[in-house]
Amino acid sequence: MNLFKMAHKAHSVGKISAFRLISKALQESDHLNKGWSMPPIIYIFSLCAFAFGFSEFIPMGLSSVMAVYFKVNISEIGLVVTTYAAGVVIGAPILTAFAAKWSRKHLILVAMLVFSAGNLIAGFSESLTLLLCARFLSGLAHGVFFAVASRVATHLVAPPRAGMALALVFGGLTVAMSLGVPFGTWLGSTLHWQIIFIVIAACGLIGSLGIATLMPADSGETTTRGAGWRDLGVLFDRKLLAGASIPMLSFTGSFALYVFISPILLQITGVSVEIASLTLLAYGFGAALGNVMGGRLTDSQGIDRASAILLFGIMLSLGLIAFSLHQYIAMIWLVALLGFTTYGAIPPLQSRLLMLAERHRPQNMDVASGMNIAAFNVGVLAGSCIGGVAIYAWGLQSLAPIGAGIAAISILTLIWQVTIPSMKAPARITKAAHADEKN
Repeated sequence: MNLFKMAHKAHSVGKISAFRLISKALQESDHLNKGWSMPPIIYIFSLCAFAFGFSEFIPMGLSSVMAVYFKVNISEIGLVVTTYAAGVVIGAPILTAFAAKWSRKHLILVAMLVFSAGNLIAGFSESLTLLLCARFLSGLAHGVFFAVASRVATHLVAPPRAGMALALVFGGLTVAMSLGVPFGTWLGSTLHWQIIFIVIAACGLIGSLGIATLMPADSGETTTRGAGWRDLGVLFDRKLLAGASIPMLSFTGSFALYVFISPILLQITGVSVEIASLTLLAYGFGAALGNVMGGRLTDSQGIDRASAILLFGIMLSLGLIAFSLHQYIAMIWLVALLGFTTYGAIPPLQSRLLMLAERHRPQNMDVASGMNIAAFNVGVLAGSCIGGVAIYAWGLQSLAPIGAGIAAISILTLIWQVTIPSMKAPARITKAAHADEKN
């Protein structure tokens, strides 16, 4: 009888143990699936990124009406874009460092509110000086937002989905870029330019509400808190500077041509204004598609291989453009390819710098992310400067080969870095491997 009771008890304990094991397995499976799904806040980040991108690029389509309103030259209106980019370069790494002790949620909220305030001031500006100050303020918020949001996005998903998370965050930016110039030109003919900035400010406030409601309070806290101004030392870290040099070089090569794509199309290719606008739209759609595919390529091929493929694509597209300047159909496709590869390179290059920071500066993740954002914008500014000098010396036809040469340097830089064990990205992480790692 005692033997029977003991056997029954052992059977009961076995059932309880099995139940506990099954429950634990289900919980771990649920946790893993959550890591593989995209949290709603990432889509809010994408919407906010759209507002930032629209604010950044729309002055290119409003430059004529703004020049008339302020009674200045088009070249002076160009400062509206330059001051915004300068704010991004300063805001991304430097302000992010000073705010290292802030809650990530509060920091992004403040960035969105500052962005909204900057656009609201721009919407009521009656002088170019006030407008430039407002643009600089918005640029500062832009830099902080993308530095923190890109890091938080990768923290909220499983490592194999980090590339796609970044692609979604930056996807809003690329969609805005594809619509900013053509849509801005159309809006400028139907609405007063100041109303457009006020609408952008309202979009920023809507994004702030979404962040306040949906962003987890502890997003990325354990990996991003730093020592404030002491985090500025990361800006002089040789490995991170080397990592940031690749996006800077790639964007320098690409934008050495793209900044001047309109005069190239009109003066060398000889197309109409309508075909030139269609080509710009093709670039934008290529950029939007490339951003998504770049994230998928990063997840499927790994950081270094995806970076190499897309950097080679930038070099190839610029090289082919150099031989197709007089063929407008080829130019439309090649300019779209340039947009695809340029913005497709953002997810792997951003992931790469975050990987280097996590390996060498784990307490400075946001500042490192800001370095990458700054590197892209420095590349845009450097590309426009190099392109301007090249036009003066050799003409518009020299931009494509020069850009291809700079892109080739970025590839050689990547190849050199991956030969160094401390700078080589790990092999891509599969879902099964991530599950084993969690166990």
